[in-house]
Formats: sequence, C-alpha cells, structure tokens
Amino acid sequence: MSKYDVVSIGELLIDLVPLPSRDGSMQFVAKPGGAPGNVAVGVARLGGRAAMLTKVGEEAFGRMLVDTLRDNGVATEAVRSTATRRTGLAVVTLNAEGDRDFFFYRDGCADSDLSPDDLALDVLRGTRVFHTGSLFLAQPTSAAAQRRAVEIAQAANILVSADPNLRVHLWGDRDAMLDAAREVVRAANIVKISDEELVMLTGIDDPGQAVRSLWHDGLNVVAVTRGPAGAEVFTRDDRAAVSGFKVETVDTIGCGDAFMAMMLTELARRDFVLEGTPALETLARRCCAAGALTATRTGGMESLPDLAAIDRFLAGQP
Repeated sequence: MSKYDVVSIGELLIDLVPLPSRDGSMQFVAKPGGAPGNVAVGVARLGGRAAMLTKVGEEAFGRMLVDTLRDNGVATEAVRSTATRRTGLAVVTLNAEGDRDFFFYRDGCADSDLSPDDLALDVLRGTRVFHTGSLFLAQPTSAAAQRRAVEIAQAANILVSADPNLRVHLWGDRDAMLDAAREVVRAANIVKISDEELVMLTGIDDPGQAVRSLWHDGLNVVAVTRGPAGAEVFTRDDRAAVSGFKVETVDTIGCGDAFMAMMLTELARRDFVLEGTPALETLARRCCAAGALTATRTGGMESLPDLAAIDRFLAGQP
C-alpha cells in the first residue's frame, strides 16, 4: 500500500494579500500559498495523505510555510531549506469582484533551486499520484528536478497529475510558457485546466475540440474549469458539464487548487475509475463545491475546505 495519496512538487511561497482599507492605502498580510502546496494541503484537509517536494529559505517565511504544511497534516520531510536563497513572494491584487492577479518576486528564490539531488526518492516512490505544475519549468535547476521526478514516477507506474497554471507575468517568453504547459500535459494522466488557459494553449474555442487536440494515450481525465460558471469533465469516452454555485465571493485565490485537491481525493477514493456521465457529474459537482467554498474566505491555503464543509454545503443546494 502506498504511503501517500498525493505528493506535490513545485512552488511554495508567500502570498501578500490585500486587506480592506478605508483610507485607500495598500495594506497586505502574509498568507501561505503556492499552487502545488495548496493542493497538498487541500488533499490533507479532505482526509487524504499528502506530502510536498520543494525548497524554502531559512527565514521566517520559510518556517511559516513548513509549519503550515505540517499543521495541516502534510508530510514535510521532503521539503529542503537553504540559507543562501529566500522564499518566493507573490503580491496579490483583487478587483471589485474578488478576482485576483499576481505579481511574482521569484528571481533566484529558494524553490527554484530544488535540484534532482534534493529529491526524496522514498517519498516520491511512495505515492499513488505525483502532482505537478508548469512554474518549476521556468528555471533550469527546478525544471531538471521536476523532469527527473516525473521520469521516476512514470517508471514506478505512479499516476501523474498536472495543473498548467499559466502565469503570463512570470514568463518573459510566452512561447516558453506554453511549451512548459504542453510538456506537463503530455506527461500527465490527470489534468485540470481553466477554460481561458485551454484556449491559450490550443487556440481552439470549443472545449471538446480543444481537449481532444491535447489528448494522448496516457490521459485518463481532463477537467476544464469555468470559475463560477462551473466545470466540464472529459474521459476518453464520456463528458459531463455542471453549473457552478452562487456564493458571496471574498477572493478567488486557491479556488482552482481546491478543485484540483477535491478531484484527486475523489479519484483516489474511486480507485481512479470513472465510468459514465453520472460519475463525471458527481465528481465535477463536488470539485466545484470545493472551489466555491474557497472563494468565501480570504487567502489560498487557509481557505481550503474540509470534507465535512463540502458535504454540508452540497446538502444545502437544490
């Protein structure tokens, strides 16, 4: 039996999130974040077993992130630390609807220095799913680590999941960003991607055609998220769409990560078997509920719901 349901690799950083201000001044609070870290915490909160592969700085922010992972039940023995680099930062801005934008301060940050030699192979080989993103491919050292980890996972018949998580501000070269996203999709068995990212990646407006253009023999399931409008889930033979949930949005940080965490947790509980449209609809509905609940609280990692909260929320829906 595998020790973990999900092991994530990727950025672990501090989100500087804006606070309401009556005088119009810009005030921020430090919140733990980073999409792969959010997914690991989300899985743990949903009752799954999760671990993280990354690197942080030996300073207050790095300690805060490791403590947050550990406090949420995520295994941290594979998190490396360094005294020569600092933990990455993302400054978050929100519009009136709570939608977010990010300005990254990641040049030379600690997680970009995670190397193949830093990988805890016992942790990596002890999981059912290895979760990836595309941001680690923006820097040569972390890119080498992620590629090596994917090779090891595939050789061990471990399922690979991917969230391309396109961040235009972080890439100096748009084509390099899209190439990285295509790389993680090609290596993945499970993919979550937003409708906007799907169009950006394929140039195709029709979701079904766009997903099929990315399909390869190793793919099992692709979820296309549409924010408050819901989501659509595809397998080789079936597809199902569900509407979103109406909630009072505080901010949308971490909503996609909550969706991904719920998706991986549900798939693990089903032993990664999805058959027929009703099963896809149930999966998509639970994932959308996770994302909707995350939008009702500020911050990313700390706003992720547990299983009881999702069940209560769904019980109150039509």
